[in-house]
Amino acid sequence: MQDTQDLIHAQTERTERARSAILAGRLLVTRIGSQQWTVRNGDKLPYAVSLNASQSDSIGNGWTCTCLDFQQRGPQLLCKHIEGVRLLETAQIQNRQIKEKENYMNDSIPENKKDLQGEAIPQRDNVPQEENILWKLRQPLDMSRVKRRQAPGKGTVPYLEGHDIIDRANQIFDFGWSFELIREPVIVRWQKKVLIWNQQEKRKIPSLDANGNVQTEEVGIVYITGKVTVELDGKIISHSDLGRCIFTGDTPEALDMALAGSATDCLKRCFRQMGDQFGNLLYDKEVTQNTGLEKTKPNNMTSSQNTPPSTSKVERIYVDGVRVNGNISEQEAFDQFKEKNGKAPASRNELRTWLAAQHTQAAPATVAA
Repeated sequence: MQDTQDLIHAQTERTERARSAILAGRLLVTRIGSQQWTVRNGDKLPYAVSLNASQSDSIGNGWTCTCLDFQQRGPQLLCKHIEGVRLLETAQIQNRQIKEKENYMNDSIPENKKDLQGEAIPQRDNVPQEENILWKLRQPLDMSRVKRRQAPGKGTVPYLEGHDIIDRANQIFDFGWSFELIREPVIVRWQKKVLIWNQQEKRKIPSLDANGNVQTEEVGIVYITGKVTVELDGKIISHSDLGRCIFTGDTPEALDMALAGSATDCLKRCFRQMGDQFGNLLYDKEVTQNTGLEKTKPNNMTSSQNTPPSTSKVERIYVDGVRVNGNISEQEAFDQFKEKNGKAPASRNELRTWLAAQHTQAAPATVAA
């Protein structure tokens, strides 16, 4: 009897610690799959939390966490990381139910809704889930979701952001999907000449050291193979693909950014096989040329002025003359540095040093579903 009371007291204490950490913004919970989460407590490394629904019961069997507390006392006693996930998931379900009731009781809701082309479509509240999912997948892509980025050569290309893909997948599949790596990452490295801009010759030339030798720097590319799995009409459907990301330098930060970028690229390529809602349309060359450019046009441009601006002028160059390559992460870091400091970084090394300083000064994590 005493053991049972001690167990109840210990569980209550962990639940309250999780609740306090969420309210204080110290606990960051991120869903990475249909029954998988990562939980970061302050500045500590994230723990992996998962639920095996087939083994779940009232006392918590089916939940697992990689933290030491759960490894020692689970599954009879759930750690605060699992409790944090349970609290947030319960809150989301309650909010969804409240919203559904409000929509049902709101007499001002029209009988019909409109699709992206403005055509009226019937309400689909009573349609089977699998038909509703297929209907959503067949809808045309909302072009306001499309962004543009610098291409490896000249010009820009349209793309969908990683968080946009995840949000859309959650909306279509109601969180009933997962993404996993099916092979170890492959990292290829090689040496590349360091080029600098020669003002007299108006071109890039190899950079030489004090002894007149051509300077080189290490570059590489990361390949990641992954698989997206969804459940449709009681059947498991999977799509796999290869993601890649180029990086420059031999620092842990450069490799870390490339690993994250290749995983995001892999996720997007896997979902692309499900159609236009996940950007398959953007691989059409005719669509690629103009998609997303209209967002940058002033409202007062005449028809003769509607030609997209020359993308060859969109360049990111360090003060030492080195051009930023096609690495999306490096491009974003370059823009952030320029925005905060009012000038371009002197070199790639200065950008790396600045990035490392930003990481150490990062604000406390916030709660995210």
